[in-house]
Amino acid sequence: MSSTNKASVTAGEMFNEEKQASRDGRFWRWFLAGMLLNLCATSIAVGLTVAYFNKELQTVRDRMQLHEERTTLNGDSLKQDNIKINDQSWRKTQSRKRRDQENTAATMSPDYGVSSIQTGFSGCQDGRYGGSCFCRDGRDGRDGKDGRDGAQGQPGPAGPTGIKGEQGVAGEAGVPGPPGKAGPSGLNADQDSTKGTSGNTYVRWGRNTCPDQPGTELLYSGYAAGAHHLHSGGAVDFLCLPNNPDWSQDFRDGANTQASLLYGVEYQLNNFDPFSHENAETIFQHNAPCAVCRLTDRGTQLVLPAKLGCPVDWTEEYRGFLMSGKYDHKRQSKVICVDEAPEVVPGTEASQDEALIYIIEARCGSLPCLPYVNGREITCTVCSI
Repeated sequence: MSSTNKASVTAGEMFNEEKQASRDGRFWRWFLAGMLLNLCATSIAVGLTVAYFNKELQTVRDRMQLHEERTTLNGDSLKQDNIKINDQSWRKTQSRKRRDQENTAATMSPDYGVSSIQTGFSGCQDGRYGGSCFCRDGRDGRDGKDGRDGAQGQPGPAGPTGIKGEQGVAGEAGVPGPPGKAGPSGLNADQDSTKGTSGNTYVRWGRNTCPDQPGTELLYSGYAAGAHHLHSGGAVDFLCLPNNPDWSQDFRDGANTQASLLYGVEYQLNNFDPFSHENAETIFQHNAPCAVCRLTDRGTQLVLPAKLGCPVDWTEEYRGFLMSGKYDHKRQSKVICVDEAPEVVPGTEASQDEALIYIIEARCGSLPCLPYVNGREITCTVCSI
């Protein structure tokens, strides 16, 4: 037989032995459980039997003591000489005696016996067998045991309301709660309640209107203006000039070499135009408009560069691309966020090449790439809250 068959036979024998051992264990467990159950039942039966015999013995003792007391009283009554008993009293006495003797005989002997029951003195026999006895009433028996408690009665009617007690001592002060939310800001004395509680402004570059949304209103629209790109001096930032200017009473027209100069801002998109053209077919070398917008119920505005969207709970005013003067021009300028769907100033097709703005691109090096990409246009979003 191969080693594999031997291993199989051995495993089978071990399994049969384990199975037989399990059966034997279950048999002895059931056997012990049965023995314990029999012991418990036997103990209960013995206890009940002992309790019953103790009760019966106590009853016999009580009856024996009562019989002795009555016998003593009967002996005392016979010592008196001139006892006159009428016929009716004698019959009652005999009847009470017979009842007592029958009860005693029922306790002492199941078949009541036929022999007379001795009463403790000679000449007194059971009246049922022709004897005669002159007895007197015995003493009252002992008080019986208290009976069981009766069933609980129904609750009685509610009593009258008691007198109101004195007021208790005041408790300790509780822990202060957390501060509540801040309420809305009040209005200034000279502030129009219809204009909200804010007043912050921003410029929407490249558009003549403000976003059509609650909390934003147009102050004025006009033209984007800045310094000449070839001048080394002049203004650095761009301005939004209104399209209906007011002039001082004192002015002088004509060129003045001792002045700072402003020019209209012109889009420069020579190589690539990422803007939407839903408001203008082309914007290259056209002048840029602008609009000044006021926030009526939001107090903060922020230009988020390289983002298309606002943080949670903020309101997006508009989005677009960052633009500024060219990197190799003599004059530096500030950066502005131009709307993604820009408009143009009508009649400004001819290039003047004065104040110019170019789209801003990322350059890798000190600026990390990734996340930024070399040569890609930088977006922007104007947000408020």
